[in-house]
Amino acid sequence: MSVNDDTNGKKPEGEAKELTIGKVKKDAAVKEAALKPKRKITVGWVLGMLILILIAISFVLAPAIEAFVGKSTSNGIVFGKYGKQEIKYAYGNYFYDQVQNYADQYKSSGADQTQALYQIWKSAYDSTVIFTAINELASKAGIIAANDVVNRAIINSGAYNKDGKFDVATYQNASAESKANVEKSVRRSLPYQIVVDDIGTVLSSSAEAEYIATMAGSGRTFRYLAVDQNQYPNELASQYALQNKQLFYTMDLSIISTETAEQAKTVYDSITSGQTTFEAAAVANSLDSFAAEGGKVGQIYYYGITSNFKNAEDALALLSAKDGDVLGPFEANGSFSLYKVNSAAVESDYTSEGTLASVKAYLAVNDSALIDTYLSDLAKSWVETAKAEGLDEVALQNGLEVVEVGATPYNVGKSSYMSDFTYTDPSGLLGSAATGDVAKQLYTTEPNTLLDPIKVGSSYLLLEVGEDTQDEGMTSYLSMFYDYYSGSQNQQDFSQALYTSDAFEDNFLTTFLTVILGQNS
Repeated sequence: MSVNDDTNGKKPEGEAKELTIGKVKKDAAVKEAALKPKRKITVGWVLGMLILILIAISFVLAPAIEAFVGKSTSNGIVFGKYGKQEIKYAYGNYFYDQVQNYADQYKSSGADQTQALYQIWKSAYDSTVIFTAINELASKAGIIAANDVVNRAIINSGAYNKDGKFDVATYQNASAESKANVEKSVRRSLPYQIVVDDIGTVLSSSAEAEYIATMAGSGRTFRYLAVDQNQYPNELASQYALQNKQLFYTMDLSIISTETAEQAKTVYDSITSGQTTFEAAAVANSLDSFAAEGGKVGQIYYYGITSNFKNAEDALALLSAKDGDVLGPFEANGSFSLYKVNSAAVESDYTSEGTLASVKAYLAVNDSALIDTYLSDLAKSWVETAKAEGLDEVALQNGLEVVEVGATPYNVGKSSYMSDFTYTDPSGLLGSAATGDVAKQLYTTEPNTLLDPIKVGSSYLLLEVGEDTQDEGMTSYLSMFYDYYSGSQNQQDFSQALYTSDAFEDNFLTTFLTVILGQNS
């Protein structure tokens, strides 16, 4: 018997659009494309979905598994091991019940079917790993499900409740099979629940709670100015753009993304032959985030599209294309793309604020070394002015606003018991800089001290250390609820320890892809 059944156990105005893969962020000025090809639907995927449907309506039997998955797995599917115990999916076991539970949660979900299938099996698997590991520990510790305890647990389970209370008649009228199933479920879960409850209810010492509460209530304020690409001179940005004109040509594009070159060629032929329009083809075939808009990407800088080509030189075709041209297929990163040039490429106005802001943004990401010397020298100059006249005066002289950071504890370990710069730094730059020696400097420097410029990414911070504060409300709150939070943290730490144990053999992904999706079939 498997232990699974063990009864014992912000961007500048006019910044350029950029087409990228893997994330989507749209606003009035910027659209970034995420071209994510859909997984090919294989015979194995269909078989996996059939199994899932059977599971969801509680009709999965050993013969059905054998019929759909194969005789080699008719006795169960092994996804891994914990110690000597297999993490096995088999009819009626804990893993089986978990798949049914998660399938029921996802049956009305609008999620992509393959993604939903993965989430169902992965969630069920993760639950089973923890269940198996804890039951093994419980068995070694001699924790058993005594009959009296099982009976009380059955009464408290709610399986035979009527009007919120255990009802004898409901119990007596239940079938023998139903009673057996309830008892089996309760009996196998009790050792696991005992261990989990014990871990979650361990009380911390009052000294520990007081120490953590005091730390969480102790904070320091900060103020800073950012010296970034926006301070880079317009004339230098314009000079760079004139030397690299091609990068900043703009064009209006639409796109269709397909999984294979053959699919892209078929779509291309249907468009160029007049059988369909580019827009209709995008809605019907495209895999990227612009499909619903007929493939419309909009106005974009040339540099913002090149990363979407596996061979960057292929993008040059867009520069010479005319209005209305359809180009492709081109190989992208994990897909194949067709482009419609709605408006041909034109040279930018290198005196416009929008273009210059985009040039500066491009430099900050792609050629930061070019602007670093200028920004570094400017930051040093501003610091000298700030020491003599104050940070607010520097901000006033340069049309900037000082970023005010509220009282923040020294939370170098990112403890969940304490706040950090994620919550107190509205711009996020200080939070990015506050690691290692910089974090230590922030909290060991005397209050009301102006620090030397701190480099973060392509920017520099002019930072003034503020005052130390004590939030008595936070201290009192954490003192009161520390045991609750600590218990929850203990359970998380325990689960993490089980997952990283050498006793855990994880073969989920391989098994899911080969057996459930049948990708190597």
